[in-house]
Amino acid sequence: MSFKIYSFSSLPDFKQQISKLKKIDFAILDIYLSDHRAQTGLSVVNELKKNFQNIIILMSSNLDDPDSVLLSLRMGADEFISKKNDVYNIVEKMLLVRNFIFKKRGLIIDDKDDKEFYCPYPGETIQKVSHRIPYIVDSAISSVYVEGDSGTGKEVIVELFQNYVKDIPFVKLNCGSIAPSLLESELFGYAKGAFTGALAHKFGLLESASGGWLFLDEVASLSENAQVAMLRVLENQEITRIGESFSRKINVRFIAASNIPLLKRVEEGKFRNDLWQRLRETEIILKPLRHRKNEIPEIINYFCKTMRGGPYTIDKTAMNVLCQISWSEGNVRELRNCLRAMTEHQTDKILSPMGIPERILLNDKMGEKEFTKEIDQNDFIKLSIKNSLGEFVDFKKLSDQLLIEYLKIINPKNINISKSAQILGVARSTLQEKLKILMIS
Repeated sequence: MSFKIYSFSSLPDFKQQISKLKKIDFAILDIYLSDHRAQTGLSVVNELKKNFQNIIILMSSNLDDPDSVLLSLRMGADEFISKKNDVYNIVEKMLLVRNFIFKKRGLIIDDKDDKEFYCPYPGETIQKVSHRIPYIVDSAISSVYVEGDSGTGKEVIVELFQNYVKDIPFVKLNCGSIAPSLLESELFGYAKGAFTGALAHKFGLLESASGGWLFLDEVASLSENAQVAMLRVLENQEITRIGESFSRKINVRFIAASNIPLLKRVEEGKFRNDLWQRLRETEIILKPLRHRKNEIPEIINYFCKTMRGGPYTIDKTAMNVLCQISWSEGNVRELRNCLRAMTEHQTDKILSPMGIPERILLNDKMGEKEFTKEIDQNDFIKLSIKNSLGEFVDFKKLSDQLLIEYLKIINPKNINISKSAQILGVARSTLQEKLKILMIS
């Protein structure tokens, strides 16, 4: 592996040259870039992070006081190196930092160093998390917190963890699906005769997961009593079965998932802060699909290959439309369901815009812009007419279809005849008569 190295002696020189570079992997910045202490390397950290997504930034200085280190990290630097160290220690630390950050970001350092773990799922986000999993499992981390909106891939992350630790226990619990009164017995188990109906000893899920992992889905729904009980388990790794007076040692690691930000629940007083802190020794935060649209084509192609009845292909126009939708109601799951619906209207295994469900087109915001803007109206009308009518149509049929599609756009829910007539510049009675002919309610 070879690198191009650029050096700059002043802030103006740096700013002049940096705009010409398309990619920077690694930057070392002195806190003070010149004799003028006002010109600091910290002032360009945000600019570098914004323009070069995966850049690693090391701040250096003759000062190594805690305030300088803390300020550097808060400004966005990845590490701080004191010039007081000898060259060998500086190089050694740089290599350690490089390895740590690459692992954290899910980037492969070297084929020999990268742990073998196959991830079949598409998308940069999931791939990066999959690269982290071996390092998390082999670390001292005992709890992993996964957060993301519904459909962003939390279940996929859990499946990847389970596949990697397939030789040890991996127990799952949906905290929202069990009544609070029954949750304690599910988690801790009970002794024979502990209550009416307890005819035999029962292992709880925590005991069953000992030596492995317990996945707590919808952890935000835990009751106050359950939160207290789980806090004790996380602190002491001990459980007491219902009906017993002595505790048992366990050895369990936890994955907790939530589609509601737990910090918000903590601030509302609905979730214990101390429990949240213990559940998030490391975090996996999954962004909504609308914030990672560059992944949509790869995800679409994956589903086209793996859906029942496939493989399918998707035409270019349909791909462009799907990439503009925000998928705010269900993220990747919503996109998958849309593609499944489109297979009903496939021709020769090709998915076209005609198959996109109307609810997706009319209830969405294309590219976070209002769908009723002129450019979106034009694009949608072209797609609908082209794919609904075919290549050869007469003028009357074309004009009728144009009216139908335009009315769908300006009236996403129910047609307002007066408003529509005003927009179209025709008499209300004329439009009403036309709609009767077309049998549109």
